[in-house]
Amino acid sequence: MTEERDHHRAVGPHANREFSPIEPARNLANKRRLQAAQQEITQVPLRQLGEAIDAAYHEDAEFRATHPVNDVVGRAAIEREFWRPLRHALPDAERREHILVGGRYQGRELVASLGQYVGTFARDWNGLPATGQPLVVRYCEAHEWAEGWIRRSWVHLDHLDIMRQVGYWPIAPSLGSEGGWLPPQMNDGVVLTQQDDAVSRRCFALVMAMHTALGDYSGRPPTREVLDEMVQVRFWHPQFMWYGPAGLGTTRGLRGFEDYHQIPFLAAFPDRGKRRAGEEAYSGHYIRIADGRFVVTGGWGHLVATHTGGGLLGLAATGRTVKMRVMDFYRCELAEDGDGERDWLRENWVPIDIPHVLHQLGVDIFGRMRHQHRQNQALRASEFLVR
Repeated sequence: MTEERDHHRAVGPHANREFSPIEPARNLANKRRLQAAQQEITQVPLRQLGEAIDAAYHEDAEFRATHPVNDVVGRAAIEREFWRPLRHALPDAERREHILVGGRYQGRELVASLGQYVGTFARDWNGLPATGQPLVVRYCEAHEWAEGWIRRSWVHLDHLDIMRQVGYWPIAPSLGSEGGWLPPQMNDGVVLTQQDDAVSRRCFALVMAMHTALGDYSGRPPTREVLDEMVQVRFWHPQFMWYGPAGLGTTRGLRGFEDYHQIPFLAAFPDRGKRRAGEEAYSGHYIRIADGRFVVTGGWGHLVATHTGGGLLGLAATGRTVKMRVMDFYRCELAEDGDGERDWLRENWVPIDIPHVLHQLGVDIFGRMRHQHRQNQALRASEFLVR
């Protein structure tokens, strides 16, 4: 599989930015099926895990997961590379959903979910040493349904946050605040009732307008005057929360977002998302849906940037080009919900595959951990540094 597929690419300045309605009953059925399938896979006895996976995924399902799992195809590989290691690591795992929404994009029916796996970290997992203590694993995901099967999945697990919880931190301190993500402020993220199509369209349009404004960044050094060119103040509530991945951290309000994420990020990647040869700034999305007051967008390698500035993640500029795996979950606050003046973006949860970004920049955080931290079979330096 490739990082981007032709049928996911935008073909014009406004391509794929229109809201695509879905029949409410069908959308609700998709969400309930996804919810039931994931709960079954999480809690079924291990001897029945293969059966639960066979019941949910198409035999040739494409499964994209964050580094170090990456891309796998087919039920057997999905079980071997993702689900069985997770279930072995957390034998008493439970899945807690904070957001569950659905919709249609480019003719495909999609369900997106955000939440946590919670369990006792009983066995090592992807080189992460078990602690025997409770572990909270952040997940963010999207699934494409077709003919009753999950045909494609995009799954973020925050492995760097797991490292934080086991007491190991392989990079420089985050600029934002590290810790658990809060659920939506109104505890209304699991959307299992019919939503007003007009509200979904309104929230979708708000996010697309904000994306368009982000694309107006000139690439000049990100002073506040330069940031003002993107007029983000029009979109974000004064007290909005931005929940970033481990390595970046959480911020509050536009000033906090700019100080602790946007300025360092743009200084490191000034050409991120720049329009190239007729493409729109944010092409290659696999999901753009709205379900009531929640909007979800995402791309797998869609955001291409050159690392020409230092500071972010504690790294000096490498000059390397990276492809970023990113999702955004938004909660909108409409004028009638709050101040009565305008619609706002109130909360934004942003999983980014930071271990994969670091891997492309030449930093192997899993190798570092196996070399340094509480391993029964520690790697020697030559085994992960010398290729």
